[in-house]
Amino acid sequence: MILSPTVLFLAVSALALPSQAQLPLPATPSAENTGPNTNITRWARGTYEYRIISDQRLRGVETWQLFVYRDGSRSMIMWHDLFATNTQFTGVARVDKNMRPLDAFAQFFTQGKFKGAVQIVFNDGTMDLVSTGPQGQVHQAQTTPDAFSISLHPLASDWWHYWYYDHKKKGPQVSRYYSLEAGRDLGLPVTVRLIETEQAESGEENLTVPAGTFKTIKYTSGNSAAWMSGPDSMLVKSSSPKSDREYVLRTYEVGP
Repeated sequence: MILSPTVLFLAVSALALPSQAQLPLPATPSAENTGPNTNITRWARGTYEYRIISDQRLRGVETWQLFVYRDGSRSMIMWHDLFATNTQFTGVARVDKNMRPLDAFAQFFTQGKFKGAVQIVFNDGTMDLVSTGPQGQVHQAQTTPDAFSISLHPLASDWWHYWYYDHKKKGPQVSRYYSLEAGRDLGLPVTVRLIETEQAESGEENLTVPAGTFKTIKYTSGNSAAWMSGPDSMLVKSSSPKSDREYVLRTYEVGP
C-alpha cells in the first residue's frame, strides 16, 4: 500500500513529537514581592526652592530622591529647573557607606541647546570621565585626593561635601570637591576641575524651613553657610549673602 504524502507526513510527525506524558511541565512562577523593595533600606525625597535673598524672587526649583541600600551605599537622583538663567541639569550620584563618591552622571541644557552629558567613575584613587556634547567626546583622567566630594550643580549633590570633616578637631579644614563646568558656552565641554576651599563647623541649630523643623549642623565657608541634617547629611538650607542667593528645602518625606 502506498501512503499519500499527507498520511506520511502525519505519521512521521507523530513519531517525532513526544507523547503528552513526555512534555515538560511549565515551570511554576516564583511568587513576586508585594512589600517594600528589599534592596532599599530607606528612601527620602523632596524639593528645593532657589531664591534671591533681598526680594525672595524665585529663580528655580529642584526635585530629588535618595535611596539607601543594604550595603550602606546611597544613590541620589536630582533634576533642577533654573529658569532664571534658562539652564537645566539632570544628575545621578552614588556614594559608598561613608559618602565617598563612587560614580556620577549628569546632562546639561542651556539656552535651548544641549551642552553635554558626562559619566564619571571613581576607583582606586583615580577619576575617569567621558563627556559627550557639541564638541564631540572628551576623556579626562586624574588621580584623586584621599578625601573629596563632587558637585553636579543640582543642590542635592552638595549633601556629601562634609563626610570627611573632623568634628573632634573642628575649626577651619581643607575641603576639596570636583565641580562640573557649568557655563553657558557650548564650546566648552562638560568636564570637571578640582576646587580647594576651607569649611568650618559652627555648631548645632534647630532650623525651620517650609519643609519643617530640623536639627542641623551649620557649616561655613567664606561668606556662605550650609545647614545639614540627619544620617544622610541632608542639606536643609544654603545661603550666600554676598551673591544674594539662598536655597531652601521646600518639601520632604521619608520611608519606608
